[in-house]
Amino acid sequence: MIKDAVASMDLGQKILLYESMKKNVGLITLISIFIPGGGQIYLGEYLKGLLILLLAWLVLPWLYGIYDAHTTASGFNRELHDLIYPGQMLAEAESVKVPVQEE
Repeated sequence: MIKDAVASMDLGQKILLYESMKKNVGLITLISIFIPGGGQIYLGEYLKGLLILLLAWLVLPWLYGIYDAHTTASGFNRELHDLIYPGQMLAEAESVKVPVQEE
């Protein structure tokens, strides 16, 4: 669905789409530190988040939850980038500057 829509977009529209859909990895990791399973719930993985929340008193599931939230959000951003900018490296896409026309 995204891949089809992106085919007709110019670079500015692609950048706006990527920036509006990407997940804030730092925020998700921070949520997971303070609320066990909160990062997974924020990412839409409700069952996993609930299990981590219920088992957080064991500490190990809580630490796993922090790690998992960070890697899942990073993976989401990487997959989103590959859909929007096929064949382009992530570092290349973030350094692209969009020319602004002044009137």
